[in-house]
Amino acid sequence: MITSTDVFLWIGIPLMLYGYKFEPYKHETRIVAYVLLGIFWVGEAPYFLAISDYVNAFLCFLGLPLFVYFAYNELLSKKWMEDPDVMLFLSGGISIAMLIYYGVQRIPIASGALIKVVADHTVVFTNLMGYEFTSGAIDFAGNPMLYRVNHENIFVPIHGSGINIILACTALQTLAPAGSLIYCTVAPWARKGKALLFALPTIYIANLGRNVLVIYLTVEGITSFDTAHNEIAKTGSVIVLVILLLLVFEIVPEFHENIMSLLRLPRRKPIRRTQP
Repeated sequence: MITSTDVFLWIGIPLMLYGYKFEPYKHETRIVAYVLLGIFWVGEAPYFLAISDYVNAFLCFLGLPLFVYFAYNELLSKKWMEDPDVMLFLSGGISIAMLIYYGVQRIPIASGALIKVVADHTVVFTNLMGYEFTSGAIDFAGNPMLYRVNHENIFVPIHGSGINIILACTALQTLAPAGSLIYCTVAPWARKGKALLFALPTIYIANLGRNVLVIYLTVEGITSFDTAHNEIAKTGSVIVLVILLLLVFEIVPEFHENIMSLLRLPRRKPIRRTQP
């Protein structure tokens, strides 16, 4: 069952992909796509408010003005008859990342399969420490195979630990944007490929380490699950991502330039006017 919110998602993503890949009416389709995807994000906020996740709810509400601002910059690109690398970086990175993430998240058979793989790999590493955990069957939480009908977490239990692996434990929300943004950076493929081969496996392995750490700290009674998951593991993840980002900047300097260009958008001037 596709909700009204999802209609904005599945119309907005193809439009954005079209605007990224093809020339005719590219700015117009990106503008419409940004607005639709911004509305989608606002539509996701009530769910987070219902579960008292005020940080994610705020970020969802922020999505609409932010995406409208990107749409405004597309309007400037059309007016100035230009298409700077940063706007390609944005449109491609956002559309591909959202396609990957929501394509998996909204299709239970896909998210369940990914969760099962991560649970199996997590068990392999925990058992190297002397445990005898096993990963259970996928619990689809009342969702059919083809499309989500509720917000319940699909999960795989780690038997013997009392902990479940859900989609948030797979690092998909990091892998999808990282891979998409590197891919959409205008740079030689040799360096982009090197960055992808370095970044994506590193993120995946670091995430397995995060899962193992949370299970270990919880099972051994060193700290509570909430402290292990929300404070210790998340802090470690942020440190790893910052280090990883700096290393990717070294491999693909154009990626760093795109990030800086995003921050310079409020001071943007026509490219032709600024050329000597």
